[in-house]
Amino acid sequence: MSKKFYVFRHGETELNRQKRWQGAGMDYELNPDGCRQAGELAQKLAGKNLEIIFSSPLKRALQTAEAVAAVMDIPVIVNKNLRECFYGEAEGQLIADLKKNVPDIVNNWTHPDFWDIRFAGGESKKESLERVLRVFDGLCQEKYAVMGVAIHGGTMAALLNHFGYVFTQIANCAVFCLLYENGYWRVDGELF
Repeated sequence: MSKKFYVFRHGETELNRQKRWQGAGMDYELNPDGCRQAGELAQKLAGKNLEIIFSSPLKRALQTAEAVAAVMDIPVIVNKNLRECFYGEAEGQLIADLKKNVPDIVNNWTHPDFWDIRFAGGESKKESLERVLRVFDGLCQEKYAVMGVAIHGGTMAALLNHFGYVFTQIANCAVFCLLYENGYWRVDGELF
């Protein structure tokens, strides 16, 4: 059995623009640049033969998924477990302030060796990753061969860490291809 997933981050929101930490507790829509990015994402994914998109329920991811799906004329299905990590007290705070106040968490969030870190009152990177991995395991049982998955920067970083993919940052509407073949997962190609 072989499955291909094009996993993409949502477009920009005002909180992204303001450089604030945005998690599952912050449900902002795309700003005008984010809408433009979602349109560009649809062009990047043209020709990839997506059959369906599974999306986080948060507005920013769902709007991005819907923009891509509209161009491709494919359905979108929401899965609540694809939501971003819940960052507790860090949600909505300026990233610069968090870097000063909790540098061990902020500076190691995307580091592949740190899994049990969490902001006060929030979900750990490991907990959010395990939630998202369960979704992907379930998606392997779907009838579709090529699927889109609309998620968030934090959960996307955790997935890339889990699969050993080295990256420096994940831009809004960045995409990676995840393959499942004969019981094994791997990232195929580069982040684009």
